[in-house]
Amino acid sequence: MKKCCFVVLAVISASAIAEGVSFSAYRPDELRVTRGQRVAKELVLTVGREIELARTESADSIEVRNGALKAVYDKKSGLVSFFDAEGRAILSEKEVSEKSVAFDSPKTERLYGLGQFQDGVLDIRNQPRRLTQVNTQVVVPFLVSTRNWGLYWNNYSKIEFNPCETEIPLSPAGEGKTEVVNVTTGHGNAQEKRTNAEMEGVFEISEAGLYAFQLDCGVSMARRQVVDIDGRRVVNNRNRWLPPTVGFQVELQPGRHTVRVGGEKNDRPILKFRKDRDETRFVSDQADGTDYIVYAGAPEKAIAGFRADCGGTAALPDWCWGYWHCQERFHDQAELLKAAHWFADRKIPVSVIVQDWHWWTDRTWNSMEWERRRYPDPKAMVDECHSLGMRVMLSVWSKTSGKSVFRSEVEAAGGLVPGTDWIDFSNPKAADIYWSWFAKNLMSTGMDAWWLDACEPENDDLAGRQIAIGDGSVYRNIYPLLVNTEAYRRQRELRPEAQPLVLSRSGYAGLARTATVVWSGDVGSDWSDFRTQILAGLNFSMSSLPYWTTDAGGFFRPSRQYTDKNYHKRFIRWVQFATFCPVMRIHGGGTDMTPSRFGPEMESLIVDQIRLREKIKPYVVETAKEVVEKNAPFMTPLFDAPKGFETQYMFGRDVLVCPVTADVGEIKVWLPKGKWVDFHTGGTVDGGCVVSVKTPIDRIPVFCRSGSALNK
Repeated sequence: MKKCCFVVLAVISASAIAEGVSFSAYRPDELRVTRGQRVAKELVLTVGREIELARTESADSIEVRNGALKAVYDKKSGLVSFFDAEGRAILSEKEVSEKSVAFDSPKTERLYGLGQFQDGVLDIRNQPRRLTQVNTQVVVPFLVSTRNWGLYWNNYSKIEFNPCETEIPLSPAGEGKTEVVNVTTGHGNAQEKRTNAEMEGVFEISEAGLYAFQLDCGVSMARRQVVDIDGRRVVNNRNRWLPPTVGFQVELQPGRHTVRVGGEKNDRPILKFRKDRDETRFVSDQADGTDYIVYAGAPEKAIAGFRADCGGTAALPDWCWGYWHCQERFHDQAELLKAAHWFADRKIPVSVIVQDWHWWTDRTWNSMEWERRRYPDPKAMVDECHSLGMRVMLSVWSKTSGKSVFRSEVEAAGGLVPGTDWIDFSNPKAADIYWSWFAKNLMSTGMDAWWLDACEPENDDLAGRQIAIGDGSVYRNIYPLLVNTEAYRRQRELRPEAQPLVLSRSGYAGLARTATVVWSGDVGSDWSDFRTQILAGLNFSMSSLPYWTTDAGGFFRPSRQYTDKNYHKRFIRWVQFATFCPVMRIHGGGTDMTPSRFGPEMESLIVDQIRLREKIKPYVVETAKEVVEKNAPFMTPLFDAPKGFETQYMFGRDVLVCPVTADVGEIKVWLPKGKWVDFHTGGTVDGGCVVSVKTPIDRIPVFCRSGSALNK
């Protein structure tokens, strides 16, 4: 028998373990594993002193314990394995390099998290993803497993998750049609011509199985991602804003396979693939070592532990939990007030009314000064909304362009990210200028909340540029946290009596401490777009961030949106889903969102959902308190549901929501074990089974746990 010694240390130093591996922890049931240098500057974790760990060493291994989590370092292989309190293996390193770690991932495992992605996948096991911040894609390098662990990969640069290595040679296969599309530019809306292009290739495999693919369109933002394998369409994404990469998985048989990739003429597509290797791999673009934290426990427990390490969860104001009325855009003060009175005159409750962009001086972008011809008295506008029982949110960007005094001041202070219009929020002088203008011209109006749009920054613009804290490529993904952390801090300083509220298009790990709601960006309005947002929101929630919403109805809409009956079916189903989201919000590009614009039937259906949200608001408020006090999620996937029920989720602890994502009059619903009450009919159903539920156009299936507040 080998002899072991047992020692308790405050920190297990790198010198105590071969090859520079160190362990540390801040709370029970977690372990931080570091090789080489830790992250350049600690901006996510807000932890204090490291706690003592139990360490046992033998001739072959070193064991480190912290509560319910044990790590075993194998001296021969140099790899670490993790075990729960019962001694069950939950996670093991398979391969380690300077910037990468591969972990085991059996086929029975399900993984969730990493932020918000548009690939339409809920279980991200084996799924390739490139973690960069762009419109509609939000990076949070935290994930949870059904094997009862969570993991935070502590690196701010570009991260390849489950990358593919084998490139498929592609050759031109002709050009498609040219079309004119509307786009957003630094000076407003514009049109541009785009020509479709096709590429084709051939690849060969020797084994049957599940293969992962990743398409890189070779541009900062894609517009069209179409992939056919052996004549079968496996990817079909079309939008004016798409992330530059998309991953997907396909079951294939041995032999020769053909592939056809559809994009645009200016794309430079690269398609890579690999076989499922039963692993989960992180690869950092910029790093002098690897640094990650493992959390023991079920997903909710792991999320709570990580969120606690990041500073906890900031509460949102109680007035925010009703309906948010938003559109692109109110063109002047009179138009916003007309909409506010439309709701007030009909006694339709509105929590927040939102003024989108271009309130600022004409021919500028975010000048921080009102265009007085259109907004002669912003304070009076806000006061009038307050008298109607509504709060007001204003869109303010983290960029500035055009000729303005504000822009000149920021530029003179060296406060722009070089070669861009983005403000460098890591530069204290730039942040001071921004918030001095913010306080003087915007907060002085009595505005209640802020929409910090496009704070990725757009198009991954930090890559290859220097910012005040260092190389932009090193800090590439953390810009949204810099912006929103500064916003939260400054609001607390300027208005200490009020709880801040921000709507943001992007985020990062640690964002929960800043009272920020993230929405899923400028998405399309097809059935597939709607379904994708549900899955994106659930993975976002499993990434540890609780406050999320979406453009109900989609941002990019049909030209005949007010009269298109087929679109109306998608629109109302989206609104019904939004009713059971952390924040209920409707938004659309170039749209008058007054419900009456969509005809009497749609007006009635939309208003009914707004009133339903008001009815369930006490439950939403109670859930929000639990989110803050227990670092709990707002939305949770059904981890043990059979395949085919990915869009169902728990809203809070007691409400099962089943969105309708197709034009059907009935859907299958999977009910977990226990007694469930139909929210609409009051009927009781025993769970642990699949049931068929009618889906008339005025409702989606919703079930409550027996005895919950919503069915009393």
